Amino acid sequence: MLTSLLRAGLPTMAALALLLPWSAAHAVGTAAGTTITNSATATYSVAGVQAVAATSTVTIRVDELISVRVTAPVTSTSVIAGEQNKVLAFTVTNVGNGPESFTMTPNLNPGAPVVDQFNPLPGSAGQLFLDSNGNGQFDPGVDTLIPPGSPIITLNADQSVKVFFVSNIPGTVNNGEQGVVTLTAASTTVNAAPGGLGAAPGTILPNAGTPAVGAPGIDAVVGAGPAGAADSGADDAANATYLVSAVSVTLNKVILAVTSPFGVTTAGCNGASPPLACTMFVPGTIIQYQVTLTVTGNGTATAVQITDNIPPNTSYVAGSIRFNTAARTDVVDADNASCTGCANAVGAVTVLVGDVLAAPGTPVVHNIDYKVSIN
Repeated sequence: MLTSLLRAGLPTMAALALLLPWSAAHAVGTAAGTTITNSATATYSVAGVQAVAATSTVTIRVDELISVRVTAPVTSTSVIAGEQNKVLAFTVTNVGNGPESFTMTPNLNPGAPVVDQFNPLPGSAGQLFLDSNGNGQFDPGVDTLIPPGSPIITLNADQSVKVFFVSNIPGTVNNGEQGVVTLTAASTTVNAAPGGLGAAPGTILPNAGTPAVGAPGIDAVVGAGPAGAADSGADDAANATYLVSAVSVTLNKVILAVTSPFGVTTAGCNGASPPLACTMFVPGTIIQYQVTLTVTGNGTATAVQITDNIPPNTSYVAGSIRFNTAARTDVVDADNASCTGCANAVGAVTVLVGDVLAAPGTPVVHNIDYKVSIN
């Protein structure tokens, strides 16, 4: 996983070799280093006697195509003045055909042509993190900090990972203002190769291909970026936006308790990290989830609704919904919660919280609990 970093002559400890959940993004074609052999054969006879066939063989090895994509959240992330560790989830994808290392560069003040009203600050927990457990949500203490001095990650061909951009919001911002940030990913191979920095699409970097698939002898070729033939695929950047709102709504889901098939209940589990205190997850185990809704700021969040799908390989425990410790029925009726049609990994717990009025310095918190049984 660190081969391209070694190729660039950078310290191996600077790279984060991603033994992470990953997803396929784009078809990248034949893998770098693949041998393609083609032979032509001519058979003939002389005076009625079959002669030895004449053959000619051509063998090539597929070069490494270097290309990366960075995708930003589609919608703005709502924040309020003074909030800390607000997360923007970018997706970084190696759309080349071989393992490749990329530097991650955050920019809190992109400048022209970006127009915004404030500059976010580096997050107090750190600025860039990898989604270590692949759940798509930032989990403090679980997700891996990308070192600010050597922000390098290594991705296999077609591998896609979430990179969390974490920022603090200044205390002097006003409602409706926007703060834009940029995440840039750049190939370490292209930057380290002679003539590689700023290389145009189609540029050949001799013998710079991934050693793990058979180099020396494999060239690296700079691919095209999302803007087409004039755009280098060796680096890519995307912008994301924080939007100051009068109120901010956040969710936090944890495992509140676990009851084993043998009747032993363990409380205090935390689903955002390895639940070391609750290790008996076997068929028949009952898991109690808790979703905490927090509304902060100065104003009203209207028509708040929480939907939580029943997880795969589990069944909902009938009658287990609690809203702020008060029992709720499963059917749609006068109370504000339901889980209609819930069965084996079917249906969702739905809670209609309604309008929530928050005052400065006084967050409003609601807790929703329910249980499932592992099939």
